[in-house]
Amino acid sequence: MKEEQFIIFCHCVRPTTGTEMTIPLPPEVTPETVVDYIGNEFDWMFIPMGVQVVPVDDLRHGPEYPNYDEPS
Repeated sequence: MKEEQFIIFCHCVRPTTGTEMTIPLPPEVTPETVVDYIGNEFDWMFIPMGVQVVPVDDLRHGPEYPNYDEPS
């Protein structure tokens, strides 16, 4: 039985400009730490609006996640 692998993406917004971005989260980021991670990573200019769990296999089938670079 094959174990599935997933990537967690976080959709963020910069309130002052309305700029949106979706980034993959590192595996060590948990639901309890995502707000602090995004705040620290982007100098508190972006706030997380939601997350999406995506199977790694789905990333190979389309350009939906342009900020994702598959590890080699």
